[in-house]
Amino acid sequence: MSVVKTKRVLPILFVTLLLDMIGIGMIIPIIPIILTDPSSPSFLLHGFGTSAQYLIAGLLTGIFGLMQFIAAPILGEFSDAYGRKRLLTFGVGVLAVAQLMFGFAIVIGSLPLLFLSRAVAGLAAANFSIAQAAIADVTEPRDRAKNFGLVGAAFGLGFIIGPILGGWILHITGAASAPFWLAGALGVVNLMFISLFFPETRKGDSSHDFHFLKGVRNIQTAFRDVDARPVYLSSFLLQLGFGFFTAFIGILLVSRFGFTASAVGIFFGITGAWIIFTQVVVLRIVTKHYNERAILRVSLILVGVAIFAYGFVPTSALLYVVLPLLAIGNGLSVANLAALISKGVSGEKQGAAMGINGSLQALAQGVAPVVAGVGAGLFGLHMPFVVGMALALFAWATLFVFFKRRAVT
Repeated sequence: MSVVKTKRVLPILFVTLLLDMIGIGMIIPIIPIILTDPSSPSFLLHGFGTSAQYLIAGLLTGIFGLMQFIAAPILGEFSDAYGRKRLLTFGVGVLAVAQLMFGFAIVIGSLPLLFLSRAVAGLAAANFSIAQAAIADVTEPRDRAKNFGLVGAAFGLGFIIGPILGGWILHITGAASAPFWLAGALGVVNLMFISLFFPETRKGDSSHDFHFLKGVRNIQTAFRDVDARPVYLSSFLLQLGFGFFTAFIGILLVSRFGFTASAVGIFFGITGAWIIFTQVVVLRIVTKHYNERAILRVSLILVGVAIFAYGFVPTSALLYVVLPLLAIGNGLSVANLAALISKGVSGEKQGAAMGINGSLQALAQGVAPVVAGVGAGLFGLHMPFVVGMALALFAWATLFVFFKRRAVT
């Protein structure tokens, strides 16, 4: 593997994923306002009760993950066959279109178009799996956990800029659609950037067979592989638990603590800062001294404790005390689970392996918000956080109790 190519590819992927995440992050402070805050001029669900609002919010969040579940493995296989660049370019372009659709849906007050735009955006979410495969193409196995952290760092920085920018634009314009015009423009810039500067990391092999039910087959593949099964399952459970959290933390901030869109954006901006600190500083230090399993033994528990705490903190100030636990725990967990999966496959199967993991994560992110929406409507806003904690701890038990002798090492 060329050191020069590695040094060239990693910064370009970072910028590409960062621009993606800024656009995706802009929606975070907007959804609670347009779907669950009747006092806002931007509120769209007049005539719907609280339970229905929670369910619609869950469905709108979940459809993104379900489309990612369908698309990520197919596009991951295509990237193995035809190269990473073509598929990254496709994903960036699709996301730009989806952002513009979402803005237009808000303008005309069309709930069906909101759902369609989120479904289209889910197609573009395969970019993260393809980026991980590209990193694996140019990285030695021993460095993959560290460099996979680059994806998390882009995610974190996007979480700083995107939500803050989205909330701020809504605040100064009074238009919930305004952030999405900027997000669409950033998508066009990103499309030009990756087309001009990203070097192909894989020549491709067009002899692959493709299946439109690849996501379902990936689930079967993950659970047929006896050695990798606990790692895939743990990754799925972690994302399922984290999905319960992410689907309703913004709504909790607005409903329980009276946050405005700007305040929600700032909260997620601080969350993103902790994510970056984890990926850039904590991950690189910890991986020098401990292997993946040793790190996961602690990090998964941190995630569970933090998710539970969010559901029951009595004051908004304590929300910020819990932030480091969740950011550090989740950042370490995601990167090291991806590294364990990557170590278990050969070079030509990296895209497929990341696609399988992407399928599991996307399925979790699709199912969790819907179930959380129903549960929050029936049992209150604490429910997603209790279930999220239980799932994160079950992810830990999967690796270290139920299948501890079979996990990839």
